Amino acid sequence: MTDSVLVIEKEPPLGWLIFNRPQKLNAFNAEMWRAIPGALSQLEADPEVRVIVVRGAGDRAFSAGADISEFESAPNTGDDDGESIFGAFDALAACTKPTVAMIHGVCMGGGCAAALCIDIRLASETAEFAITPARLGLGYSFEGIERAVQELGPANARYLFITAGKIGAKNAREMGLVQEVHPRFELEKATRDLALRIADNAPKTIRAVKESVRQSVLPPADRRQEVVEGLLRECFESEDFQEGLRAFSEKRKPRFNDR
Repeated sequence: MTDSVLVIEKEPPLGWLIFNRPQKLNAFNAEMWRAIPGALSQLEADPEVRVIVVRGAGDRAFSAGADISEFESAPNTGDDDGESIFGAFDALAACTKPTVAMIHGVCMGGGCAAALCIDIRLASETAEFAITPARLGLGYSFEGIERAVQELGPANARYLFITAGKIGAKNAREMGLVQEVHPRFELEKATRDLALRIADNAPKTIRAVKESVRQSVLPPADRRQEVVEGLLRECFESEDFQEGLRAFSEKRKPRFNDR
């Protein structure tokens, strides 16, 4: 692991994006917020990477959220910080490649908000989640609330923000915060196995599914149906579709090439 606050590791077909401040429970500082969009763009552009896995360094935390000490030392940079934070969240949510979160331990505040931007979330049995502006007297952005409502539903979003309490892995799964829970020392293998299974699927189909889901949560007047229809045409006209048909008839595993 390098000294960089954000680390990219390639393990084709997987690309790992690692929050790398384990001494601070991987709390986000300004440097990390600013680096996330560029790191994701690098992984998106890499043809060897089919799935992006996001995790925190070590096994104590995915991320404890924003580094509050930076707010105390630089209280007048809120606007710039806000742009960096929302830019990081938007970049995570806008990935066209599938994203998977591997969540050990603490997943609080901005860390939990970041996780909600990721397609599929796996957690260890010891993971704990919370978003706590109500304990600090802070307002919370509409965009963040909206994303929580989309991912969790209105009732669970209210519970998460109004109680501001810690949520264990079992309850997190029940409310949709995570999709799978695994024993602590089995989480990395389970995450890698799932990511590799996703990587075996047709990339064009996955992009079409992700865009369809993205459009489905928009107001009907804002939906761009033509974008989805274009992606569906790409699927039907692709070499991968023909390969899928051949593999099915030949009773073998398909080999998709994103063509």
